[in-house]
Amino acid sequence: MNVAIVGTGYIAGRHAAALAAMDNITIVGHVDISRDGAEQAARKWGGRGYTSADELLAAEQVEAVWICVPPFAHGPLEESFLNHSEHGVPMYIEKPVGVDVAGPAAIATSIADKQAIVNVGYYWRCLEIMPKLQKMLAETPPSMVRLAYHGPTAPAAWWQVQAKSGGQVVEQATHLVDTARFLLGEAHVVQSMATHHDRPAYPDMDIATTTAALLQFDSGLIGSLTATCVLDSFVDTSIEFFADGRKITLSLKEMHVDTADGRTTESTGEDPLILADRAFIAAVRDHDPAAVPCSYEAALATQTLCCNIQDAAINPGKES
Repeated sequence: MNVAIVGTGYIAGRHAAALAAMDNITIVGHVDISRDGAEQAARKWGGRGYTSADELLAAEQVEAVWICVPPFAHGPLEESFLNHSEHGVPMYIEKPVGVDVAGPAAIATSIADKQAIVNVGYYWRCLEIMPKLQKMLAETPPSMVRLAYHGPTAPAAWWQVQAKSGGQVVEQATHLVDTARFLLGEAHVVQSMATHHDRPAYPDMDIATTTAALLQFDSGLIGSLTATCVLDSFVDTSIEFFADGRKITLSLKEMHVDTADGRTTESTGEDPLILADRAFIAAVRDHDPAAVPCSYEAALATQTLCCNIQDAAINPGKES
């Protein structure tokens, strides 16, 4: 299968490494606004460098593409690949799908019209331990869930600007919000608050540096989300489920279960990003849009909830 990657940053590199190690996968092109950046990626991972999706599609036979760009860059790229053929070029789109809801909603309509194969990179869904966790939550349904994304300010200049990243909840904590939706169903925002703490090291940063939200799921389950980017490292990126007699804590690497008998810990398994890549490739080979780990429609619902959390903090009392 001939594949291409749009973007040359950290997450694009992770996908490139995963794809380069797979049998029967050939990376034919890399797209970046900088030709030098695209050509550097091509020298490292194979293929050729291009400066636009149109240039790539004119020169290569692309059977699937990974779109790994900042949130503000979504929209025109997806349309280019969707319009290239009857059902579009199958796309793996990195999260989040934009900085707002209106833009992604328009793309969702185009994807549905094309019956395109599209996966969004909410790869926590692919954790090997997920089936076991789902079984445990069915056995003892939680009465409360707590989401925590506590870490540092990302160094990329675009990440620190609201109009380009959408803010920390939309760009980072979205992984936790999506996982909660996947496991527990839909939710709405009861209340949300956010503050911005000026930091001399980041004079142009205008995103909220701390956010706290109270959520209620359609099942009646109460949830909370806290996010902050004022730390020097990632201290806590996890979801805690509180049920009768036990607390389950899920992070990207481990799952802890606390009961009256003590704590048990086990690994969550193989890198879920690699598992998500494999699942998407299988969906493309089988021509099955429904087989992707996270559909664009599901990702749009996560995007909507994240934006509602942000909007509720800006406009207290607004329905969401």
